[in-house]
Amino acid sequence: MTARIGVVGCGDWGRNHIRTAAGLGALAAVADADEGRRSRTGAEFGVPALSPEAMLADPGIDGIILALPPHRHAQVALDVLRAGKHLLVEKPMSLDIAGAEAIVAAARAAGVVAMTGHLLRFHPAFEALEALVRAGALGRVRYIHTTRIGLGKFFQQTDALWDIAPHDLSMLLAVTRELPVRAHLEGTAVLTAAPDFAHLHLTFPSGIRSHSFISRLSPRRDRRFTVIGEAGMAVYDDLEPWDRKLAIYRHRIHQTDGAIRVEGVEPEFVPLAETLPLEAEQRHFLTCIATGAVPRADVAEGLDVLRVLAAVDGQRGRIPDTAALEETSA
Repeated sequence: MTARIGVVGCGDWGRNHIRTAAGLGALAAVADADEGRRSRTGAEFGVPALSPEAMLADPGIDGIILALPPHRHAQVALDVLRAGKHLLVEKPMSLDIAGAEAIVAAARAAGVVAMTGHLLRFHPAFEALEALVRAGALGRVRYIHTTRIGLGKFFQQTDALWDIAPHDLSMLLAVTRELPVRAHLEGTAVLTAAPDFAHLHLTFPSGIRSHSFISRLSPRRDRRFTVIGEAGMAVYDDLEPWDRKLAIYRHRIHQTDGAIRVEGVEPEFVPLAETLPLEAEQRHFLTCIATGAVPRADVAEGLDVLRVLAAVDGQRGRIPDTAALEETSA
């Protein structure tokens, strides 16, 4: 039987979750602190409109999705877990390490499924890219470059780093299966007191290096994740049509008479199933609830992402099983 899911937060992204859960036949109720907004949303989707407190107390709701302003996630997530309900909390799940650590501890104590909304982990193009890396199709990975820029929302409680970088950090940690040992951050505040764009450089224990360019103040959108290996290069470009979202380049690079020469080739495009990532994410959540499996993007992984953010943000979050980050920031 499909688990019954409640969604807390009827804003823009919350409505996407609500619509998706309804389409999967899992939506049981909606909740929002704004009584008018929750009533309108409940009527639109034909489900009860509850206060967040009433949703937590409802024994007929198995799991809860949180899509709130980031600064509210941690406390409400703890309330969900203490109520013994399964949890999917949007990123970032907390704006400090203490809150994230408390969520991980509470999830373990409750014995429930608890995952973070790292949506792009469930994108078919990224799943295919990760499979290519695992199969050794690109050879030894040496460098990863990510770009996530555009005109975005300006949350007062977060900057570009905390608001945007979790997407790419989650994918970086998934591809490398490592936590970085060194980091360098350069960011600049333009419209707010905190950085509106940033360049983040990471070094991993295996020697892989990465560079991420993030901005919520760019005149154009760019969404690319590029992996450079010794046997090939792959680019996941989310702005391309489905038949061109994931490209493999097998350029031939060799040395002749002391000179490096490059023979370029046309890209190979990887066929993909046109599955909406949010639907895949929610299906995964429901499957984990039904089977007890550990989710692909669980809150422990979410904590790792936040530890990297905190470390490069000057808060010195501890990165487990690695040397301390040697970070500088400007």
